[in-house]
Amino acid sequence: MIDALLPLYSPTSLGVIFVMLWIATSVILTIPAFATRGTPQMIWFGAAGFVLTVEAAVLIALAVLNSQGKIF
Repeated sequence: MIDALLPLYSPTSLGVIFVMLWIATSVILTIPAFATRGTPQMIWFGAAGFVLTVEAAVLIALAVLNSQGKIF
């Protein structure tokens, strides 16, 4: 089973998967921000921005470690 999944662990395919994951997360997290107005909207956008920044840092670190052959 793992042998069939090895093409998904290449740096390019893992990068594409991570970008799709990040975009889906950004859409899901910003829905409440667009549904509110005023101060709650700014709070939602701030929280979504923080979560997306942390997620991007983790996904980039995983992609770099994968390209260097240290994980996966």
